[in-house]
Amino acid sequence: MEIDVKHPIARVAAHHGKGVLRALFGLLLAAGISEATPAYSQSRSDRTFLEWAIQIEIQQQDMGRIAQIRAQTPAVRELGTYLLERHRQAESRLRQISSRLGVELSNRLSATHLRVQRRFTSIPSANFDRGFIRHEVGDYRYFIVHFEAAAASRNSSIRQYATNELTSLRQDQTRILTLAHQGS
Repeated sequence: MEIDVKHPIARVAAHHGKGVLRALFGLLLAAGISEATPAYSQSRSDRTFLEWAIQIEIQQQDMGRIAQIRAQTPAVRELGTYLLERHRQAESRLRQISSRLGVELSNRLSATHLRVQRRFTSIPSANFDRGFIRHEVGDYRYFIVHFEAAAASRNSSIRQYATNELTSLRQDQTRILTLAHQGS
């Protein structure tokens, strides 16, 4: 278990030993208080989901910007504009939740996501739209699987965020699949 040394209970435990911390948590649990601080209110899988989701929200904004610039058809440019704004809003909601839970999220993309971006900035223009749509179709399948899992979280904030986002992700997926079937 990670101990937040900024929290007063953790400072007492650091000074008096971990046994005191266990005793304090035992008292809190016995008193019916299951979440001592926001930092203790999510599981490791919830924290992993939050860290993963912020990467997705940032990446999709960047992919939207790339599509606005490189797309050859108006429909794919419009999709880029939509992705940028939609994922900007989702990022804002995600950061609010993570802040309430005491989870600090990165502002930077992972090396994997940066490689994806570089690939899309270097695709020949004639192939961009088809490659972009194909990539988004795969991404949205992946996103939905992970958000479905998070929708079962014990943490009500994460569960609600994931459930709400699933509705939007499924609508987005339909829009992207429509473009794929139209041959973009």
